[in-house]
Amino acid sequence: MRVRWVLVAGALLLSLTAVGQEIPLRSELSELKREALAVFSEIFQNGSAAERLSAVNSLVRNGDDSVVPLLAERLLNDDASFVRRAAAEGLFQFNSVHAAAALRQAARTDSVASIRWAAAISLGEPDIITELLAERETLAAAAVSLQEPAFAARLPRVLWPTAEISLLKAFPDREAFNVVERAAILKALAQLRSLAAITLFTQTLGDPTEDPFVRGSGAFALGVLEVRNAVPELIAALSIDSEAIQVGAAGALGVLRDPVALGALSDLLLIGRSPQARVAAANALAPLGIQAVSALAQALLSDEVPIVRQAALRALHQIKGREATQAVLAFLASNYLQQCDPSACGSLALETLKALAELGQAQLALQVTQATLDALREALPFLFIFAEGDLVQTLSIVGRVAPELFDIVLKDPSPFVRALGVAAFSVVYQAESRATLLKYLSDESTLVRRAALEGLSLWATPDDAKLLAQFVADRDPRTRVAALSALARVGDRQALEPLRRALRSETLAVRLDAAGTALAFAIRWIKTPQLALP
Repeated sequence: MRVRWVLVAGALLLSLTAVGQEIPLRSELSELKREALAVFSEIFQNGSAAERLSAVNSLVRNGDDSVVPLLAERLLNDDASFVRRAAAEGLFQFNSVHAAAALRQAARTDSVASIRWAAAISLGEPDIITELLAERETLAAAAVSLQEPAFAARLPRVLWPTAEISLLKAFPDREAFNVVERAAILKALAQLRSLAAITLFTQTLGDPTEDPFVRGSGAFALGVLEVRNAVPELIAALSIDSEAIQVGAAGALGVLRDPVALGALSDLLLIGRSPQARVAAANALAPLGIQAVSALAQALLSDEVPIVRQAALRALHQIKGREATQAVLAFLASNYLQQCDPSACGSLALETLKALAELGQAQLALQVTQATLDALREALPFLFIFAEGDLVQTLSIVGRVAPELFDIVLKDPSPFVRALGVAAFSVVYQAESRATLLKYLSDESTLVRRAALEGLSLWATPDDAKLLAQFVADRDPRTRVAALSALARVGDRQALEPLRRALRSETLAVRLDAAGTALAFAIRWIKTPQLALP
């Protein structure tokens, strides 16, 4: 009886999957996939190095085991080292004999040490990794790679002790390894959770003959391992007039959150010579809470560098509470933003809006948002290019607490403001924003149409295939990608024709975008347990 109910439930699930959808034929999916792979082959044969890199990344992002031969060929034969490296790193996710053979060959023969190491890590064979750890060039490449948490996690745990020993032996050799490599060795040891290296970290931090960059990495490593008995050494390091050392020590103290560091961090924030060190001090003070408000408020009102004021404001925003809110309001009342060049203070203005919105000052945030947009109006084309994400995030935060903001920005004469408003509106209202987004798809501005389509693509349905098809070959890359990604995610048989049309476009960039989408679409449907697939 239980088995019968399981079968009934499975059949019901299959029927629900198919409701309202036209299921593609398996033969159609196979042909679409073949055509997509042909586009990738064409790009690998005739495309530029940048286009080949994009193609490799698309195959890794969208492909299954059928893409391994193409990636393997790039790994072994591409002229551009960055393309080979991308292929080596991408093959990590494919478990096939073909992938293993190519990775093994690259790990032993590639002319670039970092690619040999990347291939060995993706392969995961202990013997080859151990061999490479014994070679100076690949050990240096290993250190640079392993200092990043994501790549340290790829190293098989059984080899962590071997890597630890190799790195510890290598660090003292200042002739064989340069400053950047030795700093990376310390950070890699921290990522490998090397308790044996704690003494080395402390000694390096306190060594006046050592390069400041390496000493700063020693401080950073103490923070990663949360070495609490190193707090005195880290506090002492804050008084050394070196940006690298001060930034590393402040970062570690921020992780450790020891109140005993309050005075030293406050002094660095208020009288430190390096702006980056003062920023690091502000960041480290945030976890100390209300007792740090006084120093942060002073920096917010008096520092001569906008990025330091921004860091102090962000810290106060994180601390919250009455005292922090009063400090933010005092800064706003100082009229500093009105007097500061918008190109220098744009990010500070956005941070102010976020803080006001999340500190319970909704109406004030709304008023300041309007004033800020007016002040930044001439600089918006520049800011839109380099800070679009921050602008959208800020308007989203303000819009959540003051929804009337959207009545203003969605009707603004500036296409930049309307585009930001549409994007923020979709973030705040998500699926409920659909009707509004559809209206803005016909806006005269490419920026606004793009924002509307990007928002709509997240909530698209199979019935949107005809609408999305209008944009699959759009000249604007982001508009095109938004339409294609929606078809890949929710499209049914109706998506086949627009995908084929885009795959056959005369424009290579369109064909490349369409190839990744078609591949993802075909694989999604092939993996769908539809009994009707012939």
